[in-house]
Amino acid sequence: MFISGQGLRAARAKAGISMRGMARRTGISYSHLSNVERGDRTATAPVVEAYRRALADKGHLLEADRDVMHPGNTPELRSDADAGLLAAIPALAAAETVRAGLHEAVSRRSRAEWWQQAATDYGASHYLAPPAELLRDLLADAAVLENHISDSGGAERRGLLRSAGYLAGITAYAWSNLGVRRQARRWWQTALDAVDQSEDPPAQAWVRSWAAANGPYIGRRPGEGLSLARERLGQHTAPDGASCALLSALAHAQADVGDPAAATTVRRLVELSEQIPSVVADDRESLFGWPEARLRYAESHVYTALGDTAAAYAAQAHALRLYGTEMPRDQARIQLHRARCLVIDGDIREGVACATGVLDGTDATVRFESVNITAKAVLAAVPPRARKLAAVTALHDRLVST
Repeated sequence: MFISGQGLRAARAKAGISMRGMARRTGISYSHLSNVERGDRTATAPVVEAYRRALADKGHLLEADRDVMHPGNTPELRSDADAGLLAAIPALAAAETVRAGLHEAVSRRSRAEWWQQAATDYGASHYLAPPAELLRDLLADAAVLENHISDSGGAERRGLLRSAGYLAGITAYAWSNLGVRRQARRWWQTALDAVDQSEDPPAQAWVRSWAAANGPYIGRRPGEGLSLARERLGQHTAPDGASCALLSALAHAQADVGDPAAATTVRRLVELSEQIPSVVADDRESLFGWPEARLRYAESHVYTALGDTAAAYAAQAHALRLYGTEMPRDQARIQLHRARCLVIDGDIREGVACATGVLDGTDATVRFESVNITAKAVLAAVPPRARKLAAVTALHDRLVST
């Protein structure tokens, strides 16, 4: 059922919550909520769910509460992503073309340098901006970058192709977060083609690492992730974020198919992580950094999948301390790793209750398909004899409905 921005505004006003108060309660920017309530932006499922939770805290209900769905399955959100966002691209691309032309006239930076900075900026925005909003800007920039690539040659073309690979990869991730798997897979292929033509080893490693890591959430077979991660390891293994991400992706893929070699790969990853420059290790919020929290997340995933719960618990505790209040989506997945470990150790009720609590406590704005897939792994760990337990059935039903 569609819930308009006007309906959200009326419910907020009835509960006595100011616009700025709602922004604080939901963690969504004041300007974005204002645009939604005015009707300038679609009231997508994550926003509606955030309102519902905030209103519930004040003892108020939002009509059609039961119709709120997960982003990946929500007709309103798909309409917004597939129609509303796409409709805005020509105007945004035209405006960016004008700006780019002016920039070339006044700046000493080359096109390739400017687009590399744009890719860096998008990498820093991935965890902070709503995926639908990020996608709108990415698609508009892609339309401009396409023309620049067509007009270029030689080293400049290779530099632009490198940036195109980065932008296409981040675009693929945005589609994945919205639950649109087919678009995500297509954009990953575009990213791979672009960086391969760029002949830039770090870019080739970076795209393959994130494409492999994203694979389970967009329906890739485990073998595809293994192939992607292995393709450039022999050609590019250096103390940088791309190589660390590539080793991490390989370890994930190995662990997901039960290959004990994943533990060896993680140890290689630890050694390589100790050699990376501080500027890379300190980059906590970008897709291009390799902070220690990301290393500990990789250990948590691998040791959980391999059933080494002692090592997994240690990695989980370490990772959660490092994340603090940042990266709620990754925190949720680590807590779900812990729930899976509890199930593996035989504490089925506690593990399932932990998973249910994580899902209930994760804001809809960051509960993407990656969180649901990780929760489903908790269910998969439950032995057949326990699958009729009420708590297990409840978790199953909750995941089926999302």
